[in-house]
Amino acid sequence: MASSLQWHPLLPAKPQRRLFHPPNSVSIRAFRRSDLDGFAQRVASGELWRDAWRRANDGFELFVYETRKTAERIDRRYAVSRRLSTVAQSATDRARELDREFEITQRWRSFTLDFSRNWPRYRRQLSDFLDTPLGRSFATLFFLWFALSGWLFRVLIFATWVLPFAGPLLIGALANNLVIKGECPACKRPFVGNKSQTVQCASCGNIVWQPQGDFFSRGGRGTTSTSKSQPDVIDVEFEEK
Repeated sequence: MASSLQWHPLLPAKPQRRLFHPPNSVSIRAFRRSDLDGFAQRVASGELWRDAWRRANDGFELFVYETRKTAERIDRRYAVSRRLSTVAQSATDRARELDREFEITQRWRSFTLDFSRNWPRYRRQLSDFLDTPLGRSFATLFFLWFALSGWLFRVLIFATWVLPFAGPLLIGALANNLVIKGECPACKRPFVGNKSQTVQCASCGNIVWQPQGDFFSRGGRGTTSTSKSQPDVIDVEFEEK
């Protein structure tokens, strides 16, 4: 005797949903009053600027270090320094050949000497021309063109980038033109002084520099040091045998 049972498939269990209820006491804030007060205190004490300067300095040192290492690696791989030295030597030799052929250095030296010798006369002629109505009109028009054409701002921008590097060199060149250095012919002690004033040796008291003309006066040319113009005389005795 056979019996039949009806098969019922198992249904999957329904997933239970869990609801998340955030606590009422939690609140999200971007900044607090204490953060703003701490920031203001750091700005007032200068700690913020010191930290910024320290980070900028560290970043710059890291950049310089990475740049140097990269340059050394490129130099070892492609021999850049050797090739640049070869090119520079070739350019120097070519420049010397052109100088000997066309006498560029000699002509430039002659031009600079002639210009420095005649500069007081040129300056006087230019000042006389600018004192006339035509000269004042020309100077006004030139200044307006120089300002409106944009060259004034270009010069200012260029000077902003160049003066921090060229300023010490210009100051050193100006100091060398205004300062006289040498040795006292009597006691051989070094001396330093102004070219426009009489300089005495601090050891023996002799006059080692005396200007023969005012360096800044109109037509003045400045002279060389007396210690350089008069060579030292050495007495030598010979004994005949």
